[in-house]
Amino acid sequence: MIRLQNALIDWVEALGVDHVLTNPRSVEAAQTATFATAATIPAIIRPSTCEEVQQCMKIANKHHIPVYPVSKGKNWGLGSRVPTEDGCVVMDLGRLNRIVEFNEDLSFITVEPGVTFRQVSTFLRDRGSSLFLAVIGGPPESSLIGNALERGDGLGPYGDRLSNSCAMKVVLPDGECIRTGFGRFDGSACNGISRWGVGPSLDGLFSQSNLGIVTQMTFWLMKKPVHFQSFLMKIKNMDRLEGVIETMRELHAQGVLRGNSVAIWNAHKMIASERQYPWELTAGRVPLTLDAMNSLGLPWKGSEWIGVGALYSAGRQHAGADRRMTKKLLRGHVEQIVFLDGIKSQILLWLRKPLQRLTGIDFGDVIRSLYQESVFLGFPTERSTKSTYWRKKTPIPQDMDPDRDRCGVIWLCPVTPFRGSDVRKAIDIATGIANRHRFEPHIAFIFPSERAVYMFPTIVYDREVPGEDERAMDCHDEIFRELLKEGYFPYRLGIHSMRKMPATADGHDRVVRRIKSALDPQQILSPGRYEFYKEAHTESAQVSEGKKYAHIENSPKSRLRMMR
Repeated sequence: MIRLQNALIDWVEALGVDHVLTNPRSVEAAQTATFATAATIPAIIRPSTCEEVQQCMKIANKHHIPVYPVSKGKNWGLGSRVPTEDGCVVMDLGRLNRIVEFNEDLSFITVEPGVTFRQVSTFLRDRGSSLFLAVIGGPPESSLIGNALERGDGLGPYGDRLSNSCAMKVVLPDGECIRTGFGRFDGSACNGISRWGVGPSLDGLFSQSNLGIVTQMTFWLMKKPVHFQSFLMKIKNMDRLEGVIETMRELHAQGVLRGNSVAIWNAHKMIASERQYPWELTAGRVPLTLDAMNSLGLPWKGSEWIGVGALYSAGRQHAGADRRMTKKLLRGHVEQIVFLDGIKSQILLWLRKPLQRLTGIDFGDVIRSLYQESVFLGFPTERSTKSTYWRKKTPIPQDMDPDRDRCGVIWLCPVTPFRGSDVRKAIDIATGIANRHRFEPHIAFIFPSERAVYMFPTIVYDREVPGEDERAMDCHDEIFRELLKEGYFPYRLGIHSMRKMPATADGHDRVVRRIKSALDPQQILSPGRYEFYKEAHTESAQVSEGKKYAHIENSPKSRLRMMR
């Protein structure tokens, strides 16, 4: 307690009293996620520059106080901004919100961790830029850097954000600052254009890790295509979906689809993005059945899966060829596929009012979301955020905050091989377990390459309902275990699942522990983050002042594992 008080005094001197928060309201908000958490937070510190981050880490080391950095804290469904271990001071990097450099000719932008997807989208649009950023389907106020370091994926050809970035500026656990790539050389003209630089590359060490705090990072932007067209497809059932998956792999292999240019949602996830649970229809019964959903008269009625995608073409003839091939290969697998480009959009806008009277659909909204302001062209959307209020019995507020409003959301992020049979097996596992626990299986997936599928089963519930937190986590744990049994491992983890991963088959974990011990011998920075086993701390615990994890070293179970 004395150490913490002394550290707080030093942080106040470094940052100012307004940026060292210990009031119960702020602390309680930082301790709240979209599922039950146990970690307590003694304080929140808010640096505004890289130099202040360095000072904060030197103070943390001086007083042996663990620090847990967050960018914007919008990691909903995976832990929000709650630390992985108890007693960590949260370092909120939201005040580092500057766009440091922008280069239209070479198509890159350099930002700090407080810069959001909405901020960059607006920045590019205000300048009439010909470039766009691959955005996520999640909250527009999320951090680019935070998402990239979690290996989050955007939509569009540059969707693999980490692979399309370079030039990190990193504060190490002891307060030292380094640059990766060519940025470490004075006078380099290549900082934003080459990922590797020369010599050993360190960039990967700082993704999904607790080895440094990234305070600056460069992202590559994509040129808007000469011809852009989006498409929407309705898929009747799982049998048809298998054929769609096989077709998607072929379209990827042929270069028609580029990166994460298709997303497929099941009907449960789709309806949750449009409206809240129809309690009046079900008389309070859960989960919502497909028959009950179809009785609502939704535009995709009778289809269990809905896909949206985009084609990026060099010209009208190229676009026509891409569209014809896509239609040809999908024929017989989809119930309907509709393409939308500039000409079709204009025609639909002319006919908007009569079409709305005839169909009940506002085609202005359709055109805006699928074409004019498509996520596939770098426009962030709040549709997924709306879905977190699915089972809430109160209206969705304008200023949505799932943490504050006690929305229940737990994500899983398994990877499957790009085969229809594998995707079906993973879906069957998630659907069967979710239904058994009385939750709807909200499932989406994207295609980052021609080899892998990223799948997102999500458990959505109301935290205000007694017992739901426990039931939802039991559901998550069972899905997690069963997917692992089939070899479908996650590519991204939440704070609730980092301790549930199995041991690696080689010395990988041991090497990471040695790097951690060298860079952070006192276990100051984000202890427990992406460290799959508590035993991982025993080596470095011997040199740490607090011996925070030393008790594990002496446990019978730990000694048995060491002997093996």
